[in-house]
Amino acid sequence: MNSRIVLLLSLFPSAVLAQNPLAIPPAFDVDTFHLVVDEHVHQFYPGINTNTYGASAEYLGPTLVFHTNDTACIRVHNDLAQITNMHWHGLHVPAEFDGGPPREIAPGGAWDVKFQVKNPAGTYWYHPHPHELTAEQANMGIAGFIIVQDDEEAALDLPRTYGVDDFPIVVQDRRFQANGSFVFGPFGDSVLVNGTPRPYLECPAQVVRLRLLNGSNARIYPLGFENNHPFSVIASDGGLLNAPVTMDRIPLSNGERAEILLDLTGMEGDSLLLMSYGSELPATVPGSSFILWEGSALNGIDFPVLRIRITAPTTSPVTAVPAALGTALPLDEALATNTRTKVLSGNGMVGMGMFYINGQMFDLNVINDTIQLGAMEIWEIENISNMAHPFHIHGGSFYILDRDGIAPPLWEQGAKDVVLVDAGAGVRVIMRFDDYITDGWPFMYHCHNLLHEDNMMMAQYIVVDQNVAVVDVIEAPAISVFPSPTSSSINYSVPFAATELRLFDGNGRAVVHLVGPIVPTGAIDLGGLPSGPYMLVVNSRTQVARTVVMKE
Repeated sequence: MNSRIVLLLSLFPSAVLAQNPLAIPPAFDVDTFHLVVDEHVHQFYPGINTNTYGASAEYLGPTLVFHTNDTACIRVHNDLAQITNMHWHGLHVPAEFDGGPPREIAPGGAWDVKFQVKNPAGTYWYHPHPHELTAEQANMGIAGFIIVQDDEEAALDLPRTYGVDDFPIVVQDRRFQANGSFVFGPFGDSVLVNGTPRPYLECPAQVVRLRLLNGSNARIYPLGFENNHPFSVIASDGGLLNAPVTMDRIPLSNGERAEILLDLTGMEGDSLLLMSYGSELPATVPGSSFILWEGSALNGIDFPVLRIRITAPTTSPVTAVPAALGTALPLDEALATNTRTKVLSGNGMVGMGMFYINGQMFDLNVINDTIQLGAMEIWEIENISNMAHPFHIHGGSFYILDRDGIAPPLWEQGAKDVVLVDAGAGVRVIMRFDDYITDGWPFMYHCHNLLHEDNMMMAQYIVVDQNVAVVDVIEAPAISVFPSPTSSSINYSVPFAATELRLFDGNGRAVVHLVGPIVPTGAIDLGGLPSGPYMLVVNSRTQVARTVVMKE
């Protein structure tokens, strides 16, 4: 008998063998969304209680429906006993509302979020992002889908009746103790889809749409249907592709999404099994059978994810896959204004070990990159570590230029915000940093293996307008700096007793570093430094303030 079944039987005797209807989270399309993050008890298996967290639900949360160019208003209330926050993964929002680690919602507190929806139609999601608590809180169940709708997508003949021919599908692996409690770690032994173990989904015998999301901590899923049944990929992280791509496998790393169309025409009464083909994973990819990865009965094997039971078609079925989809234009490499290199390094296990970006670990007090508003940049991501890492950039979407000099496959040629970079490989992406200066709150970029992210494999960048002299970076007593721009020196004034002063260049290097009691007013000579933006950071043990200085 399969070792996974033996393990599950030992924990949850006969209940594990029963198939369960797939839970479909409710979809809300309202003026203001209210998300209450709190503790619950949920039964994944009958009679077995599991302590969970949820966002206005026992486990996971509702699907939020946004409309391009509308204003999204969200109130997040924290009823946990620890800090939390919420990140709107993939959405192009002001840094103030992005929900990265600097943003904290205290227990009992609330956060009001308001932004214009600038993304095109697509599948996005929300999850917590508090410093060093992201993996734990996500593992307990805080996450949910975001569906953005727009006129371009609405004009296509696509399935879009939520829960009828258009389905959200989040795949997670979890590990349970004998008493039903979650075991926190990189891998699980049980597959949950929308929080449902051993799920089945009834789909009409027509073209249906599955919005796939890898919501796992670390596991990578090569998804496909039994007997290599084909499907059409119509969208990736950042919205519609320009044309459908026929495939029989699609690998999804942590945080990645894909929308697929599955043609079930004429299959009424039949069934189809969505599988994860873990036996096909390279040894460098988490979820393979490589002996150094933390153990799981699911590692390196093919296993079922979701049973699709095919029922009668609806009264107005979609029966064909459109030949053309979106009209997004990839960014032109020739127009790039800067190139940065991001080196992923380190060695260790999937859930442990030290991994770095450009040799550095995450520091809330360090701005690693300063980017000009309106810039179009190429980021060269080089992985010299011992495993694959899903690389995620906050603040918008990018396009993959190439993998080791080779153009990406067609399904990866749309807008993205997560890209899997294998060990020994290099990926070049291009991204435009428009619309928003960070104005007090940095954006993150990091590995989306949640345990690596919490273990400091993360960095942060700001976007500045070169026509604005000073940008406050966090809510703190302000540093007065003048003149800025300057060609020689600056004068500063700090309104608290500081113990450290650092001046960082655009690549995150400290070009000035003073330790000890910092005089409340002083001067810094910039005469020998290149032109460009610099970040001045002054801190004590309890306070930190930052501001941007422009050198002419």
